[in-house]
Amino acid sequence: MLSVSGISAFADAGEAPPPVTEDEYVFPDPDSFSYDDVEVNFAKALQYSLYFYDANKCGSGEKNLEWRGDCHTEDYNIPLIPMVTEGADANKGTNLSQEFIDEYKDILDPDGDGFVDCGGGMHDAGDHVKFGLPGSYAASTVGWGYYEFRDAYEASGQQEHVEDILHWFNDFYMKSTYLDEDGNVIAFCYQVGEGNNDHNYWNPPELQDSVHEKDFARPAYFATVDTPASDMCAGTAASLAVNYLNFKDT
Repeated sequence: MLSVSGISAFADAGEAPPPVTEDEYVFPDPDSFSYDDVEVNFAKALQYSLYFYDANKCGSGEKNLEWRGDCHTEDYNIPLIPMVTEGADANKGTNLSQEFIDEYKDILDPDGDGFVDCGGGMHDAGDHVKFGLPGSYAASTVGWGYYEFRDAYEASGQQEHVEDILHWFNDFYMKSTYLDEDGNVIAFCYQVGEGNNDHNYWNPPELQDSVHEKDFARPAYFATVDTPASDMCAGTAASLAVNYLNFKDT
């Protein structure tokens, strides 16, 4: 059987290793493993599953993991301009037109500093874009699990933990929703960052803005009447709805 060192040798030589023959296949023996000493601790499994969301928190604030810190603080100050498509400032700005920005600037930028606040929220499972669809699906699913099985979270001591995660998700969705004085939605920020760009970055999120900002600008994408995104908005609405039920009495 070809060893790891053998595969490395082929790789170093720039050659493909030979194919594995059927007599070299290795199959696990189900009788070689005993379950007698396996720890069955579903409370621990629940706790550990929540660490995934702690690891993907974006922005400033406590993340419950000592190896995570503040990151992507530039998301709190994204230039309120139509997205730059080329040059040194490529990918900076938003997908909004200048006409839309001019019409609704008082709502999008109430302090008039020329920036829009899209800080916070959650990264997408290991990369650093805040994607609308997977984020809202996760938020509504975790929220629905808490709604259905709240007693399990309470019994395992994970109530405060899951509530912190749900707040992190949904506080971002609420701050990303821009309303006029009549309560009509003018714009909703459903994505921050550019996937094709971000996926070339293989370092901690804490360094992406402070060290590599010029290489990995993070634009903001908004759903509006001009640029609708019904799937993004529906998923977020589902999360906000179920988590209203979770928190309405608190």
